[in-house]
Amino acid sequence: MTDVFSPHRRGKTPPLWLVGAVLGVTLIVTTAAAAYGSLVAPAAQHGRRIPSSSASPAASPTPGRPITATVVVDPHRVSGALPRNALGLSYEADQLALMPGFDPDRGNLLNLLRTLGPGYLKIGANAVDDYVYWNPAGDAPPTWAKTPIGRPQIDTLARLSAASGWPVELGVNLAHLDAARVADQARYVATTLGDRLIAMECGNEPNGYPGRVRPADYGYPQYTADFNTCASAIEASGARLAGPNTYNNVWIANFARDQHQRLALLTDQPYSLSQHNNTGLTLTDLLSPATARSNLNALVDPLAAARKYNLPLRHDETNSVNLGGLQGVSNVHGTALWAIDYILMLVQAGLSGLNFHGTLGVCDSPEQDSKARIYTPLCAASADDLRAGILTARPLYYGMLMVALMGSGDFLATTVTSEHNVTAYTVRGADGRTRIMVVDKDPTTAEPVTVSLKTGRPPGTKASVLRLTGATLDNPKDTSIAGTTIGRDGTFTPGPAESLTTTATGLTLTLPAGTAALLTL
Repeated sequence: MTDVFSPHRRGKTPPLWLVGAVLGVTLIVTTAAAAYGSLVAPAAQHGRRIPSSSASPAASPTPGRPITATVVVDPHRVSGALPRNALGLSYEADQLALMPGFDPDRGNLLNLLRTLGPGYLKIGANAVDDYVYWNPAGDAPPTWAKTPIGRPQIDTLARLSAASGWPVELGVNLAHLDAARVADQARYVATTLGDRLIAMECGNEPNGYPGRVRPADYGYPQYTADFNTCASAIEASGARLAGPNTYNNVWIANFARDQHQRLALLTDQPYSLSQHNNTGLTLTDLLSPATARSNLNALVDPLAAARKYNLPLRHDETNSVNLGGLQGVSNVHGTALWAIDYILMLVQAGLSGLNFHGTLGVCDSPEQDSKARIYTPLCAASADDLRAGILTARPLYYGMLMVALMGSGDFLATTVTSEHNVTAYTVRGADGRTRIMVVDKDPTTAEPVTVSLKTGRPPGTKASVLRLTGATLDNPKDTSIAGTTIGRDGTFTPGPAESLTTTATGLTLTLPAGTAALLTL
């Protein structure tokens, strides 16, 4: 089996007490809610947003403009690792039956995966329990089984995995547990995918089973019995296991304690914001430092469980807002900025990676469960594109691509002092280059931020700059990188990079509000 976790050197991530140290670092801010950077001392520090007058974006430093953000990189202090496989995509298991779907020989999905570089696919979600039925013999399916799948669908997935280099994490049905059927599916999956199979999971969000597919008093003991039956059937194939893929941190510590010896990784499925208790969520909420701080706090307990048993922890299904996302929040330019910060913040804190949930179906159209995947990174713009397998990259994909362009390597301790909604992360790659990501999540009508970067590099060092831009935070269609968008064939060639040179005082970068910049030194 492929070891996709070794690049993530867990010993170099911040200690857990530091992740939880809410008051451990002093920030120059005027509101305590802005200081989510204080949760992880090596990560970016954040200040409150301040209203300002409109200004035209500037591509280079404006003489006389005061410094409004300072970024300091400590080149001698490693503060985590950005592994090769930090990025991933997640899909409902019923999409295995979609045509052309995962077929690498049709449409542009293969190129879109290659454009992102290393990553991995997670297939499961609610459909694995609600609709999908392993039925290679073509038996008469039970009434609940809306999507029978068999060997051809696994063959197609295996061809995509081989062609893209993206290994697979695959779920099996636990809600309608049939051990013999699970064992047969696992044997074929393990044989077909071989070392491209990361792990298999039993069911999806089993803490949501009570009152839905199990009695109301279904709890961890009953789940453990179900899991052990399912896991034993999978293990007979030689496949490794992942789990518990619950939400709200339920059962994860007990599961790690009880099952760690048979696990390849520990998985959970948080979303940045939840609609369960709040139906009035906005893009401002998504981009707020308070939300980032909450996401980082939620990582503390599962990360502790993973580290206790030396397991990687992965958000193997995640996105901006649960229950399919929200129009004007989950599918707009601001989501690209959120994604950059969300990925780098959590991975620097110790997460091994994230799989962003989505669809290969038509954009914003309800699916088998009557929900549209508004938050999807990719989708077909029309029914004709769906039939042709042509997917359109949404703003979230561009945010993922910006992170991909950082490559893998060691995070370097980076601090930010600003009263703007600015974050920064630094990665030193195996190629010896240092890459700094600076993100401004303020509205695009705000003043540009003049950033003073103390990089630790000698004067005369050249830096190239690629920018992610969009007209407004709530625009769903004009996000680009270096003025370039993803081609219809799924390929991407960025436009010319800007060039800066370090001086004795570092670098000065003008960052328009609502944009991000990737500097490579």
